[in-house]
Amino acid sequence: MKLIRGARPLAIRVFAAAFLAAALVRLVRGLTELPLAEAVYALHLPWIAWSHDATIVALSAEFTIALIPLVWIYLFAAPFARWLVLGFGALRLAFLDPSALTGALLVAVAMASLLTPQAARWFARQPAGEDVPTIFE
Repeated sequence: MKLIRGARPLAIRVFAAAFLAAALVRLVRGLTELPLAEAVYALHLPWIAWSHDATIVALSAEFTIALIPLVWIYLFAAPFARWLVLGFGALRLAFLDPSALTGALLVAVAMASLLTPQAARWFARQPAGEDVPTIFE
């Protein structure tokens, strides 16, 4: 992957802002309601002895993991990251937690922005000075 230079289209900037905001909302909500986040993790992963420290680590890891496809899309125009975000976003919306509507709305906006013609052109770009490789020269 090579860094794509130049201005990002509006659809990609909207995606980045909405996706980052959704990840931040989840992190901040988890940190401000730590006992609730700990209970949710314990419900989903009962074989782990959850403590406040383990919950903070898990919330931080989720935030960091959310940043990876954001960087792939915003800096490198990686098409596989587009489908990764759309797939996991669809799963998140399918198992919607009614108390997390703000994050779900932000994820929906981010997903929709990846399906625009502007985004399609962004993912079709080649890094500057890079030719499409020829097979069997």
